[in-house]
This record gives sequence, C-alpha cells and structure tokens, in this order.
Amino acid sequence: MSLLSRPESKQEMRPLPLELAARALLHALASAAPRGDGEFIRIEQEVEHLDVFRTLAAMPAGTRRYFRTRTGSFEVAGLGCASSVAARSLMQVGGSAEAVIFTADAFDPSRARDKVWAPFTQHSTMLPAVELRRTEHGDRVRGVLAVHLVDLDEARGWLELLAQEVRPKCCVDHALTRVPDDISEGAWTRAVRAGLEEIRTGKLRKIVLGRTARYVGSSEIDPMLVLHRLGHKEPRSYRYLIEAQAGRAFVGVSPERLFSRVGRTLKSEALAGTRPRGIDAVADQLMGQALLSSAKDRREHQFVVDRIRDALEPFSETLRFDDEPRLLRLGYVQHLRTRIAVELQEGVSDESLLKALHPTPAVSGSPVVEAVDAIRVLEPFDRGLFAGPIGVRTAHASEFAVGIRSALVDGDSLTAFAGAGIVDGSDAADEWRETAHKLLAFERLSRQS
Repeated sequence: MSLLSRPESKQEMRPLPLELAARALLHALASAAPRGDGEFIRIEQEVEHLDVFRTLAAMPAGTRRYFRTRTGSFEVAGLGCASSVAARSLMQVGGSAEAVIFTADAFDPSRARDKVWAPFTQHSTMLPAVELRRTEHGDRVRGVLAVHLVDLDEARGWLELLAQEVRPKCCVDHALTRVPDDISEGAWTRAVRAGLEEIRTGKLRKIVLGRTARYVGSSEIDPMLVLHRLGHKEPRSYRYLIEAQAGRAFVGVSPERLFSRVGRTLKSEALAGTRPRGIDAVADQLMGQALLSSAKDRREHQFVVDRIRDALEPFSETLRFDDEPRLLRLGYVQHLRTRIAVELQEGVSDESLLKALHPTPAVSGSPVVEAVDAIRVLEPFDRGLFAGPIGVRTAHASEFAVGIRSALVDGDSLTAFAGAGIVDGSDAADEWRETAHKLLAFERLSRQS
C-alpha cells in the first residue's frame, strides 16, 4: 500500500471539541471512499484542548499506540490499523507530511523463541486507522484528529466512540507482587564472568547483559496506568506504548534517543555509564562526579561514541560531538551523555539510519555483531522489543527512542527489563546493583498514587 495521503482540504480549520471533531469526520465519511489504486485518503480536523493520553486511555484495548517526546512538545496516539507491514520497507514509501507511521522493532529479529512476542511482529510498522496528535510550537498548541480511510467500517467504529463523551476508565491499583527472578544473582554472575572472559581473550571490548524482574497484579494490569505512573517519575523521558492485542502491551519511559531527524538535520546521542541518584543534593553531586571521573565508565561510554561516529560518517555532510560527556540525571539513575548533531547528505532514508545505528554499543556491546552473538548465548530470555528502536515518522521528520526502561504487560503479569554494560574491570555484584537501580521505577509502581 502506498502511503500517499490525500487531505480533503488545505484551508484553515476552526478547532472543535473532540466529540464534535469526530462527528465532523463521520459526516465526511459519507462522501468519501478508499481509492482503488492502493492509496489512502486522510481527513483531519483540528481539536481544541486535546488530551491525547486521557483519550487513548479511555479507548478499548487491542490496537493502541502512543509516543511522546522527552520535552512533551509532540505526542501522538494511534487507534486501529489502516496499514501494517512487518518490515522497515514501509518506511521508505512516500507519504504525507501529516500522516504518522509508528515503528517498533525487535532488538534482535533473528532471535524469536518466545511466543509472547509473536503478536508484536505482525504490526512492527503501522499506519493507524485514527490518529490523535498534539504539538507545541512556542506558545501555539495544536491538536488534530485524523482518519486514514482504508477500511471504512473500522474508521467509522473508532470515530463513533470518539464522538461520545470521553470518560476516563476507573483505575484499579494492581497491587503488584514481585515473584522470584527468572535470572538469579548466581546465574547473572556466571553470565558476567563469561562475558568478561570474552573480553579478556580479545573477542569483545564490551557486552551489555540484561535481566528481567516479574510482577503479578491482583487483577489484569492496565498498561496505560503503568505508563502514566512511570512517566510521572521520569517526566524528561520518552514515553511509548505498543499494544499487540488486548491484554498484551509493551510500555516504557526511555531516556535514550536513537535519533531524531527534521529534513536533513539529525540529532543523536551516546548514553552509557551509570550511577544511582544520591539521597540528597550533596550525595547526588558526589555520585555524578564519581561517574564523570570513572575511567571504566568513560571507556564504556567512548565505545558508544566511536560506534555512532563510524555509523553516521558515511551519511553526513557535517558531524559534531560534545567535547566531553555530561550528566543526564533521571529519577533513579544518572548517565554519561554525549550529544551528536549531523547535517545529512541528500536522500538519506530513515531505514538506512536505523540499519546503521541499531543496535548501539549502549545496548549490545562492542564490536556490535560479536556482542549480539554473545548475548544470544549468555542471556536466557528473548529481549523482544526491549532495547529495540521505538519511534514515529512522517514524510519529513522522524524520532526514535531506544526501548529501555521498559516492560511487557501480559494479562495480570508485568515483566520489566534492565541491562548493564560489562567491560574490563566490571564487577558482577556492582552490575547487579546497577540493574536493580534501573528497575526501581517498576519496584515502586504500586506505591505511587
């Protein structure tokens, strides 16, 4: 299917309340029909005071998507599926500057032994049937409700729901209970030692090993509630939700940008090296200074910087890096971060950038190919979307986060993921504690109001 949008009108629209906007689009459906040449029609209406998250939370579960940038200046939700292709090739097709395509790819597509991830692969790249978007440009805030006409019945069904008064669902405290770790500290220690042996022999310079923590709720877990609570604690992170089917969703609040692109201007970053936050301002400052002065963490961080430079140089007209890493302070941990700015050559596609940049050594290791091979052997679980690229794109811009600080919601079960970079000098107990700090947001989910 060609993602060539045909907006009904270019004229300035008067913003309407959400219910009236949905009714206006329903009225437009009466005289619209999908084209027979594989294209789709996009009809949109401006919405006043649009609350994207609240509206999405009130919609039936099953095929919902959500993405919010770190600043909150852009957020978008998708309902239903107008077009779904389980390949990145969809991202190369031309499209409207307005239509948003959602993408969520596995960390390692060649490793797919856990059936729980199978439904997600069917919708890795998706154009939603209905889109809700909120953007901020300076003092101007704009909300848009849009429909992509491929299946008229599906589009009409979602619009009829939105044409009613949107009422938030009653949120139930899931009273999450931790269950025994799938990976014991002893098993973790053995994996770290095996990774260090690969480093000692020169096969690797770094490997990122992950572990899981599982929780069971007193009722079916609402992924939107989980995302709301995670975002409350980490307001400066990306927020995302990928729902494969009712009761099964992947959610997270990632601090890490893979890349963002507007036209030919690209921004990326290296994020590696971690310390916990201090219990007060003085302790926090000491923790940060220790991270900045740590030779081990600086070495781990430099692997990521070097890899991103090597990946982006073939596509770049200009390439600029921070002279020194700076601290990125989050709710429970702080990281070393180096920012990268690029002016791309003409004609560079998002698909090419994704292929070049993912996975970075921040979530795999160095060298990347050898590290991913070792991860397949040493990690006893399928990462699925954990540490994969999660993002959105239009014809002229794109934004992709790395799917970390994330969890898989499956009915009344929540499996959270965390990883740590292993380099020469790493200690298994220290790295176990680092992953524990990264999991604190999930440990405290049920304690938040």
